Amino acid sequence: MLERGNRIVEVIVDVHVHDVDRVFHYHDPGTFDRPLQVGDRVLVPFGHRPRVEGYVVGFGDGDPSALKRVSKILDPEPVLSPAAVAVARWMQEHYVCPLVQGLQCFLPPGTRLRSATNARALVKQGFHLADDVDAPTKAVELERTAPKQAAILRLLHSHKAPIAFAEIERALSVSRAPLTALLAKGLVAETQVRVERNPVRANRPRRAPLTLNAEQQRALKRITRAIESSQPDRILLQGVTGSGKTEVYLQAIEFAQRRGLGAILLVPEIALTAQTIAAFEEFFGGELAVLHSRLSLGERYDQWYKIWRGEVKIVVGARSAVFAPVRNLGIVLVDEEHESSYKQGEAPRYHARDVAWARARHEGATLVLGSATPSLELCYARTVGEIECAEMGNRVDDRPLPAVQIVDMREELARGNRSMFSVSLIERLEHAMDRGEQALLFINRRGFASFLLCRECGYVPRCDHCEVSLTFHQPDQLCCHYCDTRKRLPAACPECGGPYLRPFGGGTQRVQEEFAQRFPRARHIRMDVDTTSRKGAHARILSAFSAQSYDVLIGTQMIAKGLHFPNVTVVGVIAADIGLHFPEYRAAERTFQLLTQVAGRAGRGERAGEVVVQTYDPDHYAVRAAARHDYEGFSAQELAYRERANYPPYTTLARCLWSGEDEVEVIQAAQRGSESVGSLPEDERPEVVGPCPAPLSRLKGRFRWHLLLKGNHAQVRRGALHIQESRKWGNALRFAVDVDPVSLL
Repeated sequence: MLERGNRIVEVIVDVHVHDVDRVFHYHDPGTFDRPLQVGDRVLVPFGHRPRVEGYVVGFGDGDPSALKRVSKILDPEPVLSPAAVAVARWMQEHYVCPLVQGLQCFLPPGTRLRSATNARALVKQGFHLADDVDAPTKAVELERTAPKQAAILRLLHSHKAPIAFAEIERALSVSRAPLTALLAKGLVAETQVRVERNPVRANRPRRAPLTLNAEQQRALKRITRAIESSQPDRILLQGVTGSGKTEVYLQAIEFAQRRGLGAILLVPEIALTAQTIAAFEEFFGGELAVLHSRLSLGERYDQWYKIWRGEVKIVVGARSAVFAPVRNLGIVLVDEEHESSYKQGEAPRYHARDVAWARARHEGATLVLGSATPSLELCYARTVGEIECAEMGNRVDDRPLPAVQIVDMREELARGNRSMFSVSLIERLEHAMDRGEQALLFINRRGFASFLLCRECGYVPRCDHCEVSLTFHQPDQLCCHYCDTRKRLPAACPECGGPYLRPFGGGTQRVQEEFAQRFPRARHIRMDVDTTSRKGAHARILSAFSAQSYDVLIGTQMIAKGLHFPNVTVVGVIAADIGLHFPEYRAAERTFQLLTQVAGRAGRGERAGEVVVQTYDPDHYAVRAAARHDYEGFSAQELAYRERANYPPYTTLARCLWSGEDEVEVIQAAQRGSESVGSLPEDERPEVVGPCPAPLSRLKGRFRWHLLLKGNHAQVRRGALHIQESRKWGNALRFAVDVDPVSLL
């Protein structure tokens, strides 16, 4: 090994330019308080900049004397583990993204020097007993004349470390006056204490594990056997809705915890974290950390370091929690693995399910992928023997799956019913209300109406910056759901001046209004992006509905998956067609999954459930299969289509997207990009589809063209890199590569 001061350090610099996506070499001066290690954040001179953040990814041989020196180590210990560096390298190769972007996924929140906002530890005034104070004796002396002072002394005596006033106030319900008196008497001293911003309710009483049925036991045994092997393993846990997957998760994590191993559970929706965290707090007594985007930056910072220090070994969170610095990782669980929300929309465009497997491979962990409706990629992998499947085909206590009725809304319209609710759904809602039961009403669109239309001239208000119609939100607002442009509702048609500007289509607001008119005495609440914008709103709504403070929950896909409400017996799907005919090859798969998941919210208690699916396309195979709870039938038909059309999982797909303010420049760049792939040798060349305008051809003032690359992964990667490296377009254009895209809009 080379001595300190004679080493060449391999550094990735925090500069997001394609040409800089490589290792740069620096001299380790050997003058730091500790040796440089792989995973260290450092400051280095780079180009004309004297101080740029960088990340140590290795060490090289040779003479370092001619190299620039590393200026500073930024952390007491490396914040990137060797496994994190290895996974970041995999992300670079698989997603055709700069290595620095993969590395930065693993960093503590808000600590990059170039971050717009920085996070740091929260330090407040704290209090402790003064030296040589006999707190029990003094408390007895003060008990009669100053009982609050005596209580504070006893509290401080019971704590080994200093505590903040907020904790004293919360424990004893006292003002600051008795504490000030104790300071004046010299019985208490001040200091600085670190206050943890913790979203988890600690020290909750723990419940015992539930008794598992035979299917759950078999699934758990398969998982624990994999954990014991300490070898990377991947298991598909395919269980129908209500089959008890969560209890299997909990007991599998407990098994890993008893062996000193850490665990990560990923959930697809922030709405799900509230109920999941409550279940985990009840099972593990608050010994866990939480990571998701609705936490404040300070909370995420504290949670990250709590995990990094090894104070907790269990992490629950949304997709970014896959990067949590869990020590001795033993198991990663991805709940509802089929969900598209696991795909990151911005660079690096990773899929948390696949990153989880890369991490499991590098850390010798077990990956469990849970779903009632597995993605077709996993269905195919199961078919060809690439993944083992643990199946749970029955609900807990052998409860029946809900009965599903398909209602043809064309027939409702022919009978004169112009309501959003079919006669059948109204009858079932009435019966549920009469019996004191609850219901869910699902429509996967927020707002009041999809668009406004002038019935005289056909004018539709559109966004000035995006190629989309504006959605009508009550009471008088038009909103773009892509760039958030907002306008007041015009009194007359801006085009012809006519008074007949009418709403068409429907969203959660309209469902809520019609439901209130139809059932004026029923208590209802709405859950969508508009009602959950404030911190903690998800938890408050779900908690109130769970406590049966409301009879009906109206919402978007937030309410469609993973939630457990035993008193819900009726689920109404208002418009099953939304998304069914999107210009995307995954449209049928998503519709089937969504309908199956939302139907699974019914009948999870002692009473049987009923589901009413309203549609204008009742014969579509995705709708029919969902009504029969027939995953195998649907997947067989859909896989046959994918094979004919050469779509994943039978090929690798990458989307190349150009955007800019000048449409001609965008078109020319996309055409040149397409032509450049043709120069590759035939065996290295992917199939090129396009270029053409993206379905959303203009967003936020920028025109968008794209093309698709199809082939094996090596061909697709080579084609994307070739386009990226040619860069025959100016700096005004943006170019993005999305490998394994889940959306082509």
